[in-house]
Amino acid sequence: MSRRSILRIGGALLAVLLLLVAVMWVFPVLRVNNYAVSGNVHSPEEYVIEATGVSRGDNLVRVDAGQAARGVVDLPWVRSATVSRQWPSTLVVEVTERQALLYSRESDGDHLIDEDGRPFIIDVPPESSVEVTGDLREDPEVLADVAAVISSLPEHVRAMVYTIDAPGRYALKLNLHDGRTVYWGASESNHDKSLAMQTAIQQPGEHWNVSNPTLLTVR
Repeated sequence: MSRRSILRIGGALLAVLLLLVAVMWVFPVLRVNNYAVSGNVHSPEEYVIEATGVSRGDNLVRVDAGQAARGVVDLPWVRSATVSRQWPSTLVVEVTERQALLYSRESDGDHLIDEDGRPFIIDVPPESSVEVTGDLREDPEVLADVAAVISSLPEHVRAMVYTIDAPGRYALKLNLHDGRTVYWGASESNHDKSLAMQTAIQQPGEHWNVSNPTLLTVR
């Protein structure tokens, strides 16, 4: 077969392909009939589907996946979302939700706070979350510091913390469920302070100071 014949056949196939794409773009040959939602624990599936703005029967080819994902991210519990197509008829939505690391009790309810220190919804706090108290509990910078402190603790130690008091940005104090306290100070050298705290809670004493992790003190 000559080179010219190969080019003609290739051109014809390309033209047919483009025609098929154009037909599917204009006419809803491939429709949205199913949704596959994953990663949603606190966000009901029906809310996620509604937030995509994509209705059953829509042309799957013409779905704007980026816009659909941005709609899902507007849901309070959702940190990030990815929307894709699964041919021939399924819209796939993958959700990553926020972690309610902290909460603060306010007059209008409990404000849940994520791992970045950002309040995102008023709801019932999960058992694993830690209450933030103190005059500066609504300060964005303080909340970011508190979130960094709690995030630095391993899960079994975090579970021991009842509240974290924030009377000042450089005077954070952890109150444990059994009544013991750990004075943390500023949110810095958190990894080292976390190690110091893990050592402290295994020793006798009621109140520890790990603000200088190289000089653990107890009283």
